[in-house]
Amino acid sequence: MVCLVFDMLMLNYVLSGLEKVNKAIAKSERQMCELKLQKINSVDKVDRLRKETLELEKHIAMLDRVNEWKFVQKDDMKTVYSFLYESLLLEVQFEKPNGEVCEQTERNIMDITFQRQMDDEKSQCYSRLVHNLLCQYIGSETTWFKKYPTSRYIPMLLHDVGLVVSRCRLLGEEIHLMKKWGALRLDILDISCVDTQVRILFSSLKSFSKFEMTVAVTSAYPFGLFHVQNFQNHIGNATKDQVEDIVSSVTPAKNYLTKIVKRIHESLLC
Repeated sequence: MVCLVFDMLMLNYVLSGLEKVNKAIAKSERQMCELKLQKINSVDKVDRLRKETLELEKHIAMLDRVNEWKFVQKDDMKTVYSFLYESLLLEVQFEKPNGEVCEQTERNIMDITFQRQMDDEKSQCYSRLVHNLLCQYIGSETTWFKKYPTSRYIPMLLHDVGLVVSRCRLLGEEIHLMKKWGALRLDILDISCVDTQVRILFSSLKSFSKFEMTVAVTSAYPFGLFHVQNFQNHIGNATKDQVEDIVSSVTPAKNYLTKIVKRIHESLLC
């Protein structure tokens, strides 16, 4: 009888332990399922965040293409922006704040300055031309902080400077392309830039002619007619009057210099 009671107690103990084990297994299985669900959700979240990051990077890249400026740094006294691959810095200096400054606070501008960061000795002639034109534009505005008196005007400042930078940069790209491909397509033997002038030397075996011209460019490019500053004929019958007539016949617009060169090539070198 004692043995039977003992066996019953042992059986109950084993069954109780087995039940606990089964509950622990069930709990572990639930936790594993929950972890698997969390893992799936985490993977989905990471994938979603990765896609959102790519979209944001695309938007940032698009804004970089549209905006000529980039934000560099900011503190309580100044904000710095860069143009042309950080070769030109724009620094906006503010009045000393009386109290705590927040983003919404409109602050008076004390000064606006520009700093060239380009190494003239290592740069291409068209890059120097672009910077010279920008210096011409900057020098024409003697009272920047009066035209843009408070922080509220900074977007307008960046927009106005960006427009001039964009036009001058595109001129530099025009000259770069003509320097690279002009010999094959437009009979350009040489193209160079000095200060704000562009010198182009043409040479054609087909028409047996060789001549050069120099035009002066302003920061208003491509608006405003070009004028031939210098002309020299080396071989053939081309004259300064012919070149001037061709230059004046081209309407100032996008790719103005390239259109003039193409017109000269079609009229005198083909």
